[in-house]
Amino acid sequence: MDFTKELSKKLNGKYDFLKVLKVVYDTTFSVCLINFIYPENLPILTDEQKTEIKTAVAEILNINGRIVCKFNKSFLDENIVKSKIKEFLGEEFDSLSTLISNNDISYSRNNFVIELIFNVNQTILQYIKNNDFCHHLKTYLCHNFCAEFIVDAKLDNSNQFDEQMLEQRAIDIQSTLEVNAKTPRYNVQNVNKLFGSEILPMPEYINGQVGEKFSLILAGNVSNLEQREYLPRKHKEKGIDEKLKMYKFKLSDSTGAVDCVHFCTKASQKHFGLVEDGTHILCLGNYVKRDNGTMQYMIKSISLCTKVQSEEVETPQPEIQDRTTYQYVKPLPYKKQYQDNMFNDDNVAYPSWITEKSWVVFDVETTGLIPDKNDITEIGAVKIENGKITQVFQTLCKPHIEISEEITKLTGITNQMVENERYCEDIIEDFLLFAGDSVMVGYNVKFDYQFIQFTAQRIGKSFKNEFRDCMGDAKDKLFLPNYKLGTVVASLGIDLSNAHRALYDATATAEAFLKLSLMDNLGK
Repeated sequence: MDFTKELSKKLNGKYDFLKVLKVVYDTTFSVCLINFIYPENLPILTDEQKTEIKTAVAEILNINGRIVCKFNKSFLDENIVKSKIKEFLGEEFDSLSTLISNNDISYSRNNFVIELIFNVNQTILQYIKNNDFCHHLKTYLCHNFCAEFIVDAKLDNSNQFDEQMLEQRAIDIQSTLEVNAKTPRYNVQNVNKLFGSEILPMPEYINGQVGEKFSLILAGNVSNLEQREYLPRKHKEKGIDEKLKMYKFKLSDSTGAVDCVHFCTKASQKHFGLVEDGTHILCLGNYVKRDNGTMQYMIKSISLCTKVQSEEVETPQPEIQDRTTYQYVKPLPYKKQYQDNMFNDDNVAYPSWITEKSWVVFDVETTGLIPDKNDITEIGAVKIENGKITQVFQTLCKPHIEISEEITKLTGITNQMVENERYCEDIIEDFLLFAGDSVMVGYNVKFDYQFIQFTAQRIGKSFKNEFRDCMGDAKDKLFLPNYKLGTVVASLGIDLSNAHRALYDATATAEAFLKLSLMDNLGK
């Protein structure tokens, strides 16, 4: 059934401007949620119009359960469009997500026609063309917005700007920090996808990895290949006794080796047989810490490739000693009256997995989305001990690049506000001292975690704390139309009147984390 056509027919074309964005059916609660979008220049739909549409939807679907219709205008603001592009990169072209920033995308608009130009280097440009990137992105954006999109990519020749920016950074920070701020990469050739997503042929060196890292590209030779079987969790939940293969092996390049594992899907299982000892592969995956404290590379995508000439690699600098006293930012006690406002019962019995650990709930504001191209402008964090918020850590940071008008509109942080602040490379050691060995908690935590991790790497420090995503807890326990932080905290009766400022976001996340911990069956 073509739902859109049926709805148009049912309503005699009266609401043909509506576009169905998403349909979700929750079998647990027998609720069908339908998200509609419509052009931003149209008047807001009246309650009568919404009721008319919902009635037509119910008649078409004819299901046993409740139907919830959401209606949102399709705003074409540059920040919103670029945010959706980042979602697309993460879903479809994961290896590009850390290499393309908002500053690389030119945005222009003529009524309801949006033109997007990606200004990239030669390697990325060739990759984009070979994988029909522009067509896939256009299709994705046309589905998610009420507009037409023109998407193209061109070679960026703005070397002069890059040199000026690097020169300014050299004045602002020590030369050793400048060296560490760059991620060494090299090229591989004759790349042929085996399974998973397309991978940009620019891997990092294995020996250059410090701490956990996501969407990491590595390449090397396979050795010590072992095959085992495992029962996927989804199969177990559905009572399906069908096992799949898993593979363990070592991946080695000219700098070192790493333990790897790939849990096969039905699709990847068909192709992994082409991988054997001695095969040279290009991989995309997550570099994570195992329970025993050692690191492991969990591979999501593999392409076959050929080795290139070895390149000279700089020996990593030894890690500097941990700071034992606060130098620039000292945490403050959490004021009791604020905590009384947050929780009606001061004697809440939180589960033992909360009270037996120290938790640091944190949030960062940044100049953009890419850790190796953008800088932190603010860190906000609170520490939870024995189920109570005990300390607060908050500071602004001076970035090495200017804060754009778009970011100022989003966060309220201006260049003037940070002009006399210290660089985040100075502040980060105080934050690491505050974090200690606590479990780090955030909302969509990977974003904030990677910025802290990368900033620590710039000064030769590692950041390997265990982390937990409060967004995952919210998705497990709440049924909501979306899981933005504002939506989640509002559903829990938590105030967030200063969204997109680090300390307020961190405090609201901490309160949500504690409230969610009281709900049944929330895993440790």
